[in-house]
This record gives sequence, C-alpha cells and structure tokens, in this order.
Amino acid sequence: MSQAEAATWGKRPTAKKDAPKTVDAAALDKFVNGAKGKTARLNAEIDADLRARFKARCALEKREIRDVISELIEGWMKEMKR
Repeated sequence: MSQAEAATWGKRPTAKKDAPKTVDAAALDKFVNGAKGKTARLNAEIDADLRARFKARCALEKREIRDVISELIEGWMKEMKR
C-alpha cells in the first residue's frame, strides 16, 4: 500500500451522494442490460405445484415461459414506479 493510500484508508467519505428521487426505468434497463439482446439466467425456488401449473398454462397458451415471466416482471416494475 502506498503512502497516499495509507493516508486515506479507513477515513469516511467527506461528501454524501444523494440518491435519485425518481427512477427512470429506461435508464435503469440500459444500465443493467448494457446492450439489447443480452439475456441472463434467473433462478428462483417456488412451490413445485405452482411451477407445474405455470408450465402447463404456458404450454396450453403456446407461450414461452421466459416471455411470460418477463411480462410479469415488467408489470411489477411499472407498479413500483407509481
């Protein structure tokens, strides 16, 4: 560790950064996703019966599970914005 690093190590920051008052969903998506078209795996543990019913409903409607989950998350994020 250099002397300059040693001199500032452990000191508290001098200025607080203010959190944004509102969240711009488009800017947040751009930050999180980087470039369009990228995907990421999402793992979650849910009740086995719920999973089976969800998969069956998606199959009956001939829809991809990832598309339905994305729509659900988008709807939830819009509700948070209110």
